[in-house]
Amino acid sequence: MTHQTHTLDISRRGLLRHVALVAGAGALIGAGLAATPAAAQTKFSQAIAKYQPTPKGPAHCSNCSQFVPDTGCKVVAGSVTAYGWCALYAKS
Repeated sequence: MTHQTHTLDISRRGLLRHVALVAGAGALIGAGLAATPAAAQTKFSQAIAKYQPTPKGPAHCSNCSQFVPDTGCKVVAGSVTAYGWCALYAKS
């Protein structure tokens, strides 16, 4: 019976290269995950969205897909009224 021994031939340079690749990939993934919530929390100011507290014809906040009852909006910062309107209106 012959026993074979397997040796693991890893150079220090090869090991450091693999460690650097794994660390770099982890940093990129971490940065991507960290950027996602920040981007999701960004809202437009009422001035940029051209918000007005009155409707524009039949279009108003309460029938917009971005409206969050009672006084919120997914894309416009601050308090909005159910019968307000802005340029980002999207009928629900």
